[in-house]
Amino acid sequence: MASRKLLLSLVCLVCCVSVIAEPQSPLQAPNAASPPVVSDYSVGTQSQPVSIIFDNKQTIVNPGESLNLDCGVSGDFRYCHWETGKQNAIQVQDVYDGYIEGLSKPQITKGNECGIVIDAVTIEDHGPWTCKVFVIGHTLQNSKNVTVTIKPTSPILEVARRPLIVTEGDTETISCSVAAARPRVQIHWFLGDEDITYSSRVENSLTDNMGTYKSISTLTHMFKAWHNKKPLHCIVSHYTLLSPIEDFVDVQVKYKPWGKDVRLYDIRLGDDVEAKVNFSSNPPPSDIKWGYAPSYEQVAAVLPVPGEEGRYSTEMLTLEDGSYSVILRVLGFDEMDARMSFHIKVANDIGARDFTINLSTDEAPNDQLADGYDNVATSDQIQSQEPLSSGTLAAIVVVVLLVILVLLCAVYMKYNHLYCFAERAESKAYIQDHAAEAGDFQHTLGAHNNEAVKASNDQLNGKLEKPENNVTTLNGNGKATAIDHNDFSTVPAEERINTDV
Repeated sequence: MASRKLLLSLVCLVCCVSVIAEPQSPLQAPNAASPPVVSDYSVGTQSQPVSIIFDNKQTIVNPGESLNLDCGVSGDFRYCHWETGKQNAIQVQDVYDGYIEGLSKPQITKGNECGIVIDAVTIEDHGPWTCKVFVIGHTLQNSKNVTVTIKPTSPILEVARRPLIVTEGDTETISCSVAAARPRVQIHWFLGDEDITYSSRVENSLTDNMGTYKSISTLTHMFKAWHNKKPLHCIVSHYTLLSPIEDFVDVQVKYKPWGKDVRLYDIRLGDDVEAKVNFSSNPPPSDIKWGYAPSYEQVAAVLPVPGEEGRYSTEMLTLEDGSYSVILRVLGFDEMDARMSFHIKVANDIGARDFTINLSTDEAPNDQLADGYDNVATSDQIQSQEPLSSGTLAAIVVVVLLVILVLLCAVYMKYNHLYCFAERAESKAYIQDHAAEAGDFQHTLGAHNNEAVKASNDQLNGKLEKPENNVTTLNGNGKATAIDHNDFSTVPAEERINTDV
């Protein structure tokens, strides 16, 4: 009996194992053939599309630097290599295995399966680099241009002589050249601190088939009197330079005398007046004359400087850096002088310029510095009036900001009762603790006063036998004794109200 049960159990176990090993769909006939499964995601039934991951932007690199050449593959591929046109194809796998000197495997290869690293770039590495990826049936490739730099030669300003001598109002053409550089350079022009690159044009030309350029920048500029003694800079910047390189030449501008007319206001009658005309000249002035007349049209500058004419006299001062001053002095200024127009004519080898001096007893206008005039409000001398420097303006702004900051801090501390604005808690507590005592004291004081009034009435009526201490009494004549109930000197100190808040 036991053997039958064991046999039956084995048969059941075999059946269960068979069912588990060969499952059938409930919708499928037991003897029907199973159709093939088609799925877009099944591996091996359909190959995925393969594409190359590549950035073909130009790369600029200095000799000696390392360079990553990235090339990735999306999908399955057989192998890949790099071509430069100057040597045999570079097998990527050989690079990864360490067989090619100077090339190495990149640190990150995901998405960069065919990338390589040039450990130290040389001039020979300049040019196009092509990554080729071989897949079943065809090849994928992409290229990029690698520019290995060549440091620029020193710039050369092409001028006839140094310093550069020009004449006011003339237009000069000056060239600055860089013989070789890769890639091309950037050239800027400065006259003093003024950028005048807008007046130039650049021509870049290839000197070979390797991308080496010669650059020539030509400046066309009209020079003015205020350009005198300013340096002209040709400044070159380049990928290989940490700081620009330059060539420069000092500029000397020849110009006729240059300055401003003079007006003086608020002159008092009877005062001695001194007016000063400041001007510059290159070359120095060769002739200076002056004159005066009731109107500008009648003035003839025929009197020499220095010189005297009655109450009028002139003097010339030579200052630094081509600057000069002509001083006009008037003794005992009167109304006739206020109607005069004074005229000074200064000439040099380039030309002549006229300056006028107007003296007035009128009040100075609001705009004391009108265009083309030196205006002053004193009768002693011309005072130089220069605008505030940038440093002075910056200091004023800083002071104003500090004042505003202090005010804001004060408002904040007062609002939040901080520091010197904090409430004195001890005094408050003292007042609050003794408020009741103060009230009791006032009540007692009032009671004493009432008793005093009552006692004085009784005294008048003959009812009071004897005045008490601290009570105001009246004698029979209605005169008060020297007793004052408002004298708090007898009040104990602890009963006084502390009013120090």
